[in-house]
This record gives sequence, C-alpha cells and structure tokens, in this order.
Amino acid sequence: MNYLKNLIRVTEYKDLQPDYGEGTLVLTDSQAVVDECTLLNIPVAAFEHDDKVGIKCDQILLDVDDVDDEVFENIYRRCVGIPWEIGETERTTIREFAMFDLDDLFMLYSKPGMTEYMEPLFDYQEEKEYEANYIEYIYKLYGFGMWLVHDKVTGELVGRAGIEVRETCDREGQAEMGFAIASDRWHQGLAYEVCSKIIEIAAIDYGLTSLIARCDPRNLGSKRLLEKLGFSLEGYEPDGDCRYFREI
Repeated sequence: MNYLKNLIRVTEYKDLQPDYGEGTLVLTDSQAVVDECTLLNIPVAAFEHDDKVGIKCDQILLDVDDVDDEVFENIYRRCVGIPWEIGETERTTIREFAMFDLDDLFMLYSKPGMTEYMEPLFDYQEEKEYEANYIEYIYKLYGFGMWLVHDKVTGELVGRAGIEVRETCDREGQAEMGFAIASDRWHQGLAYEVCSKIIEIAAIDYGLTSLIARCDPRNLGSKRLLEKLGFSLEGYEPDGDCRYFREI
C-alpha cells in the first residue's frame, strides 16, 4: 500500500502552501521551506546541488532526479511515522516496529521458552521509551534494525529478525543478525525462511558484505540454524556467547 499521493517541489518560500492534503511530501532546496514545513508538521525532504549545500533536514537527497518512487514513499512514511515494509517470504511479511505493536511484542515475549536464551523485554514503560528511541535514532540513522515478522494469513506477530550495527561488528560493511520466532511456531522452518530473506536484504538492499550472529552455546537449535544458513563458528564473545560469521 502506498501512502504517498503527491510529491510537490517547492523551491521558493513564497510558493509554500500551509494546507496540503494528506499524502503530500514537499521536496525543496530551500532551508526556509524546510524550517516552515517542520514548524507546520508538513512532510518534507531536502535536496542539495552545487548551488545549495549544507541544508539541515532529517531527510536529505543527493542526485534527486535519480531517486525512485519507493524511496520517496519511505521518506514520506518516515516523516509521518508509518513503518517501512522491508520484505516478505512465502509465509511471512517483514516490516519495521511501530509503537502500536508494543502490546503484541509483549505477548510474543511472554510465550513459553521465549527468553530462555535471550534477554527479556524491559518493564512496559521502559520498553515503550526504548522502542520510541529505537525508531527515532536507529531506524532513521541506519535505515535498518530489528524488524517484526507477521504471518501473512493471520496477521499474527510470529517473530523478530533483523540486522544491527553493534559493538560486536569489527569490520566495515558488517552487521549483526538477530532472530527470535514465537515458540508455538518452532520446528516449522520459519526461522530459516525469514533469516534467509534477511541475509538477502542485507546484501542487496543495504550493500553489507558480512554478517555475524551470536547465540548461547546451550541453544542447539540456533546453532544448527546458523550452520544451515552458511555461518561458521568464529569463536566466543566475552560473555560466553558463540560468535558466528558469514560473508554475503
């Protein structure tokens, strides 16, 4: 589903209108237009060229004439707080977390065995603040992060998976892959299906060249999965977790 309906280029402050309809993104090379749009909560993206550089805007484009519709759609979504759709597999869809997912996330983590080998969520209010900051800083900074996995048929949240640049990453173009599938959907091949797609997305969409993954050495299921995905055991983290590596 596309939320962006109109892309309007405004290069002069006097041409800016205060009442654009829903679904409008303003594209400008004017700092004054950016500032006014920000004040009026109008979705805006800036573009720079030889005559206009140093514009301060959350969304800045270079080579604007080469930008495709999907990029503009994602910029609009970022401006208005609509999560990005990341990809899909045969049985699932993968998208960003949004604040309206918080209760479902707690339900996912409350299923039997979910936190046996991974950290639980914070208490509700603290997790709410953490996730709000994650959207604001991680998604916006990197364009990727930990995402939600939903069943295509039922719409149920069935897991989390994604890639993050963390302190464990020790080379350029590397991210850490994480994953967790709902315990009532274990042994159905979902983790392999989803993680295979995540690896593809990491390489094709984000240009990464390698991934690492960590798991508790007692978590035999995750160890088998990582080996099936082409990861090799590289060593151990200071906290005792197994460290797996794969070039992509």
